[in-house]
Amino acid sequence: MTVDIPNTQQLHQWHNDFMALNSARLDSARSLLSSRQRLVLDALPLLFHLNHQQLPGYVDRDTPCGISHFQASTEQHQALQTLARGVQIPRGLNDQQILGVYLMGSLGSMAQSRSSDLDVWLCHHENLPEEQRQRLQQKCEKIERWAASQHVELHCFLMNLSDFRQGQSRSADGEDCGSSQHLLLLDEFYRSALWLAGAKPSWWLVPQQAERNAGPYWEQLLDQHLVHADQWLHFGDIHTIPAAEFIGAGLWQLNKGLSNPYKALLKLLLTRHYASQYPNIRPLCWDLKQRVHQGQTDVESCDAYLLMLQRVITQLEQEGNQQRVQLARRAFYYKARLPLSDLPNTQRNSWRARALSDLCRQWQWQAGDLIELDQRNSWSPVKVYKERNALISEMLSSYRFLAGFSQKHAPKIHIRPADMRLLGNRLYAAFDAKPGKIININPGIRQSLEQEKLTLRLSPRQVWQLIPGSWNKDPQDTEQILKQSPSLMELLYFAQYNGLLMPHTHIALYPQHNPLSQYELKELLQIVRNEVPQKADNHSLVHPPQPRYWRLFVNVGCDPQHHLSRRGMQKLSNRDDALGYSAARENLILTLDLLTVNSWGEWTIERFDGADAMLLCLQHLLGFLSLARANLTSGHLAGDEDNDHSPLSHQWGWPEISSHCHCASRASSINLRVRQLLQDVMQHFIEQPRSPYLIEASEHYYLLHSSRAGIQLHKAANSLELLKLLQQPQDFYAPCRLDDHALLHSPLRLIYQHARAGIWQLFYWRKGNKFFFYLLDDKGALLHQQWHDDEGIRRLVPIIRFLRQLDQRWLAQQGGNSNRSQARTLLLFEIRQQPHSFELQLIRRKLPPINELSSSFDLSAVVDEQHQTTLYCNNQEFSVWQFGDQLYHAVAEEVQNLRQQHGNYPCYLSDLTLSGHNQQVIDHLRAKQRIEKLLNQALLSLPPTPSSGNGD
Repeated sequence: MTVDIPNTQQLHQWHNDFMALNSARLDSARSLLSSRQRLVLDALPLLFHLNHQQLPGYVDRDTPCGISHFQASTEQHQALQTLARGVQIPRGLNDQQILGVYLMGSLGSMAQSRSSDLDVWLCHHENLPEEQRQRLQQKCEKIERWAASQHVELHCFLMNLSDFRQGQSRSADGEDCGSSQHLLLLDEFYRSALWLAGAKPSWWLVPQQAERNAGPYWEQLLDQHLVHADQWLHFGDIHTIPAAEFIGAGLWQLNKGLSNPYKALLKLLLTRHYASQYPNIRPLCWDLKQRVHQGQTDVESCDAYLLMLQRVITQLEQEGNQQRVQLARRAFYYKARLPLSDLPNTQRNSWRARALSDLCRQWQWQAGDLIELDQRNSWSPVKVYKERNALISEMLSSYRFLAGFSQKHAPKIHIRPADMRLLGNRLYAAFDAKPGKIININPGIRQSLEQEKLTLRLSPRQVWQLIPGSWNKDPQDTEQILKQSPSLMELLYFAQYNGLLMPHTHIALYPQHNPLSQYELKELLQIVRNEVPQKADNHSLVHPPQPRYWRLFVNVGCDPQHHLSRRGMQKLSNRDDALGYSAARENLILTLDLLTVNSWGEWTIERFDGADAMLLCLQHLLGFLSLARANLTSGHLAGDEDNDHSPLSHQWGWPEISSHCHCASRASSINLRVRQLLQDVMQHFIEQPRSPYLIEASEHYYLLHSSRAGIQLHKAANSLELLKLLQQPQDFYAPCRLDDHALLHSPLRLIYQHARAGIWQLFYWRKGNKFFFYLLDDKGALLHQQWHDDEGIRRLVPIIRFLRQLDQRWLAQQGGNSNRSQARTLLLFEIRQQPHSFELQLIRRKLPPINELSSSFDLSAVVDEQHQTTLYCNNQEFSVWQFGDQLYHAVAEEVQNLRQQHGNYPCYLSDLTLSGHNQQVIDHLRAKQRIEKLLNQALLSLPPTPSSGNGD
């Protein structure tokens, strides 16, 4: 569309109107500032125009300075004399490196308050050398520190307009939005910027009809000498908002919402409104320019926040959700920071108070509504929590809308991956909801949530409830409950994280006869109050979260011997193991609460309860083995292993762990056991990560072992189930490590103490009329068999013969590829109980001579890949294809015929081959046992014949 070029008079009028609005905004801004704050505002242009050592911000004489077309106002002259009496402004500075100075944000608007910060855009020459730019940056930082001394929060942003027009920016750090947005930021600048000094925005002189062709339009103004190029700055054109910006802008506003949710909500809703207009977006700055070009220069008609509110409310009303409309209205009311029910006399007649009062009347808010809103700092934590949820829900809903919009319309997004990761992870840390995570319920809603009194109530369902103030004893009144959890520690840390706890906060317990004693609560609070929330730095946030330290709490509000404590009794025992106390083998560790504080500043409580609590907690902690190994590899060690009070496990590279127990019964011994177990298990898996670790608790056994999927936990309800776990073949040498309190009087402890790599060890033990046999193989796996005592020794010979034959064949098959050149070592031990003691001892026994290991005939088997068994008796083949289900019966008959006495006494395999080059001796012995069982059953089914009964 062709736009007529305005005449000089029209351009002059537009310029004058924008300057009139600018002047009115500055006057409005100054009216709300204290004398110190006004000094900062008035001095800002001078501090950049001059480079004088008596002025704040001086770096050296080579620092860039000088603002083009600068003419000091009366207020600025006065500010200069206040700061440095006698310093004059020189005329005609030759070196003018600063093109323009602007303020952006809420100053001079409905949203300004006494605590509003000043965001300064400092536009410098585009060809300024990097060394000069760094000096100018130092000057800005010094001016920021000086402003802070005057109680002004000032942020200076150096602007190279050439880079800015191309969308280049810094990282999303501090107050800089980084690459998250560009034209959305420019839209905000145009509608809210205050000109302080230097050249003015060329955008002022571009009529709305020419917005989409602003470049050619401006060139015509220059060609016709209607404007002078050096008096205007070109920040860029806004003919629409690109879809690529919306996801980054949403991320940025959500991050701002962590501390200022009301302001962030309004900007998110505006961004969402823009996205809903796509592709025919009308930027809000167009509305402002249209009003100014029509001659409206009063601050109320052209207020950026009122324009934004009008757009947002119109959109929400069209969508028909009144709750969202009311939330947006509350957000605007709080952003204005004008408590209409209690306004100071100095503000009652201001345009801001008048405009806000008019809005509240339109919204039909009553005096009681205003009082409730203005008493926000007295809201109960429960009400604050509900408001937080409403705000977060609406902000996340808007962000999800923007994310869906970007996915549909923007294959390439306008935000650097590093900024995306940083902003996204910061949001994840703040908003990700998961069981046990402590969240901030007060993101700038109320100044403080400190409570004089809190109540901890244990409900009939054994769930703890956190109640601000006193409990009104009405179980149906759930509105008084702030939070509830089966974990008391979660509630205490929730209270600490959210600032409810003060040094003098009184905490009442209900009911009074409570499993949690006042002594235990006092000890726990002492620990909890030492925990202070820490904000994660950007370096941590661009990496996955890692635990920084752990706090472990044992039996909180739980007496493991309550059935005795209630009668004033406690069981005493020489067996002081908290996992197997006394002859009854009681497990005294009933609950564990684990606080994890990670590198993103998140606090999470994991709760473990029941008989498996300790083991489940160990498994969880061992899931961070890779972190410990990485710290060890990098040489990052801490802690003093000779100090009993040093944090557990830190000396191995693990995050610090501390454990605490203050329950009514045996707290010290329980805590000591937990500490020792944590230390032993963690040290074991650092030093021997492949070897399983066995723990005995009560009458159960638990085996922790490492796998590709992480640390696995297997539970055995009795000794037989344990033996099944221990006989699993290993791919490498990994003998089981026994906890110091596990299997104290079992032969297994003695056997594993003698584990050695690369050899086979046989153990036998007589107990009563039973004979127990164990094989510990070259990789640490254990096979167990049990026989009647009268046949025990006799059955050892065939096993030894089988092992010898197996080893000889494997050695021959490997040839020169084997790591060993001779037969594997085979040792035999007898286990005996020492006289007058429960202790066991090992006695080395000689193996039978070679000639005693021979048999009258050769009996071997081969198991193929289909698990079909083929038997060979003196080289005669017996296959399932030949004999079907009569296979074992046929072999039994052949065996009986070969025997001199034709007896049907047991027979044993002398060799066995498994498919797939399997050389696991445990697998071979188990298959041997299965085949021999079937064969001997077949032998017994044959008619009885005379026999010597010595076996083959």
